[in-house]
Amino acid sequence: MSIHRIRHVDAFTSTPLTGNPAAVIDGAGIDETLLQPIARNQNLSETVFLLPPEDAADDARVRIFTPRSELPFAGHPIIAAAHIVIEEQLASPARGAPLRIETGVGVIPVAVDDAASRYTMTQPRPQFREASTAAGTVAAAIGLRTAEIARVVEVSTGIWWLVAQAASLEAMRRVRPDVGLLRSLQVAIFCIGAESAEADVHVRVFALPQGISEDPVTGSANGCIGALIARDALLDRRDGALRYVAEQGIELGQPGRVCVCVRDSGDQMSVEVGGEAVTVLRGELTLA
Repeated sequence: MSIHRIRHVDAFTSTPLTGNPAAVIDGAGIDETLLQPIARNQNLSETVFLLPPEDAADDARVRIFTPRSELPFAGHPIIAAAHIVIEEQLASPARGAPLRIETGVGVIPVAVDDAASRYTMTQPRPQFREASTAAGTVAAAIGLRTAEIARVVEVSTGIWWLVAQAASLEAMRRVRPDVGLLRSLQVAIFCIGAESAEADVHVRVFALPQGISEDPVTGSANGCIGALIARDALLDRRDGALRYVAEQGIELGQPGRVCVCVRDSGDQMSVEVGGEAVTVLRGELTLA
């Protein structure tokens, strides 16, 4: 029998039972074949296993699983893992230095604001490609007219998302996902404009191929959306950088907020995605 610490952390929020929950589990000593069953049993959008870093210069290594498969990278599990590393003093980066978290796409630096329990990751360099799914197909899958989809682009800041811009907040209010049509699509839908006066962008994310009907607040998808907004100048920049707040999870009763910053340096784009986190559960995972 082996016993491992487990915590549930709500990411992109400071209010318990909102935002996006992730299970953070001490993964050292767990049989490789049990990682996916554990994630399936947790039945959260992601379960993250904390492991010792492979490089002594780094602070932690993570493996991330949805209920169906392992992901090389995801946003809210990294926020949750960083929160636990800091809260439990599992690593002590130099003052002002970021946490260095090893993932399947390389080391992700995470800046830490201890006072606010706020964590900001720098995601991998954005990549763009023409969408293989027509705007009409996306529109039908979410219950809108083709004319209400302003653009569809495939974007990656670690993993690929089909990113669709809805023409208005009013259109976003009428989104009605078709589970059958979305079964093979991993879609992030956004619009410029928000329900809250504190936000600038409204987001919904559907990832049925990973066993997630709708994700409450999604760090990787928000990074992709930010990259597209910056590339196509959909919001104004200030002081040479695009900064805005996205709201997500409102329709699920799990609202969260994502702070996005996109900077350009020559021909390179840097995407930072951050938010708060709060631990809501601590316990032990007992394995045979």
